[in-house]
Amino acid sequence: MKSFILFAFVLSLVACSSTPSSYNKLIAASHLKMQKAPLAGKTISGQEIQLGGFSGLLFKEMKNGEMIFETITDRGPNGYTVGSERPFLLPEFSPQIVTIKTNSKAGTFDVLYSLGLKKKNGAPLTGLPNVRTEENPTDVFGFMFSLDADGLDTEALVADDEGGYWVGEEYAPSLVHFDGSGKMLRRLTPFNELPKMYSERKPNRGFEGISKEKNKIFGFLQSPLAADQTFARIVEVDLDTMKTSGEYFYEFDKKMDKIGDATSLGDGKFLVIEQNGKKGPESKKLIYKITLNGNDALVKKELLVDLGLTAFRDLEKVEGIALIDSKKIALVNDNDFQINDKTDPKTGLTPFNTAPNEMLILEFADSIKK
Repeated sequence: MKSFILFAFVLSLVACSSTPSSYNKLIAASHLKMQKAPLAGKTISGQEIQLGGFSGLLFKEMKNGEMIFETITDRGPNGYTVGSERPFLLPEFSPQIVTIKTNSKAGTFDVLYSLGLKKKNGAPLTGLPNVRTEENPTDVFGFMFSLDADGLDTEALVADDEGGYWVGEEYAPSLVHFDGSGKMLRRLTPFNELPKMYSERKPNRGFEGISKEKNKIFGFLQSPLAADQTFARIVEVDLDTMKTSGEYFYEFDKKMDKIGDATSLGDGKFLVIEQNGKKGPESKKLIYKITLNGNDALVKKELLVDLGLTAFRDLEKVEGIALIDSKKIALVNDNDFQINDKTDPKTGLTPFNTAPNEMLILEFADSIKK
């Protein structure tokens, strides 16, 4: 496993920067890359696309010294928008819950198997949009696809503690319950179980994080609503009544506007990925520990780690976080199925890069749950 220690001189840079100091010392990190990605499908223009686009992360167990995780893909490989038209390279793609296993010796992780998600009637789920007001789905040659009222842009994953899953998605936005076979059981939406103003979320800025604590689930909007400007909303849903039971506000640091994912620490505490959606030298990504500070109030934030001091420093999208134990967390990035540029509607071909999904395992000196 490719490991490295953050030495004292590196940590001193944090203390001297404008970024708040971490309350917990990061003592080690391991960087892994996915290899042998299975085939996600082939476009009608003949291009093969590898499985990727991971968003959300669950730690399952240690097995023979290696870690087993579950992650979820987003709605599938879709290209750059031209106006309101967005090419869906594999329109038949079903969002999937993917089980992965680390290989510490090789510094890699691999896919063990995938669970394709299904609609309530058992038909394969699609990632196609619900309405055309934001995006018009097309094939790689620009021909329009039909909409799918049940389509989901899946972005976040948490176990329901009964063998199934709750998923956060961006279209409605909604919180969606699936059984262990991947079949949809229920979809919570604005104007129904969720506050109606959540329907005013910015395009592609719906639920990016989801967590569960006892009989409640928490949905984290990716970015502020237009009226909120500097904070993202966190909705709390009581699973006994299936109604909104609370709401909390996450204030962003200056020049930051995206939540990547969240995971529960228990007792109203969570870890949250905060980022600016840029890559390379301009990329900024922070992991905060937050504490709910009363209903209809701002959450309390404490910096856990600045990812700019890790191997994830230049990545654009860190969209999965999982708690391994009291001192370790894991992160995974979204590689956008390696799509690199606009699709050419004349040839139906899309430029790809070779960037794999990546994982980062971080270990801290003290318990994260304190």
